[in-house]
Amino acid sequence: MAAYFASDVHLRLDRPARGRRFARFVGALGPKVDTLTIVGDLCDFWFGARQRGADPMECEGLRALAEFRSRGGAVTILLGNHDCSLGPFYSTLGLALREEPLELAVHGLRVRLVHGHRLKPRRGWKAWMESRSFLRLFQALPDSLASLLDRVLQSTNERSRLRTERRYYNSFRKYTASCRGAADLVVIGHVHTPLDATESNPRLIVPGGWHAQSSYVKVDDSGAVLVIETDDALISR
Repeated sequence: MAAYFASDVHLRLDRPARGRRFARFVGALGPKVDTLTIVGDLCDFWFGARQRGADPMECEGLRALAEFRSRGGAVTILLGNHDCSLGPFYSTLGLALREEPLELAVHGLRVRLVHGHRLKPRRGWKAWMESRSFLRLFQALPDSLASLLDRVLQSTNERSRLRTERRYYNSFRKYTASCRGAADLVVIGHVHTPLDATESNPRLIVPGGWHAQSSYVKVDDSGAVLVIETDDALISR
């Protein structure tokens, strides 16, 4: 019996590798035995905005999640920045979003979960992208323009990734320190590069994103471990 925590899976139909990795991960969980908490951004904004007319079950990851739940598996999804305007989309999947912070008692550990996007001041346009008005505008764009905007955002994010991650990690460490005495483990999403700060008090783990690998936190009677799984190797750290 174990509790699993993953974040930033960013499922979308035109990125099937993410769905395959997530399906493989979920398929290995034991229903009625293991629990799964998504610490924000299960689906990418693109899925709910541009692929809303497709059958969600075309996504291997969502199909595996539905099968896990149908067999009695417990799933909790925390609200992330990509989820902010997608409540109706998740409702069609029978999934409900939970507000942060979420506090759980798991195998003797006090665990606090936040997605993390609100722990550092965001630029105005970033905050606007989480609104329903942006969702409606993005849904109305021609495919060519929406794809161009998607590529520009990805390129912009990649160019500033290292600098942005450093700023977020600093914010995450400060937040974790503020949880001292109230939590044993703080799990924060949003940043796609995994981090296990075993030296911090409480311990801080950032599970990381699923764009190029699988990464998640497993908590059982032996403690917490960050697992990073690629197609070629399984690395725990």
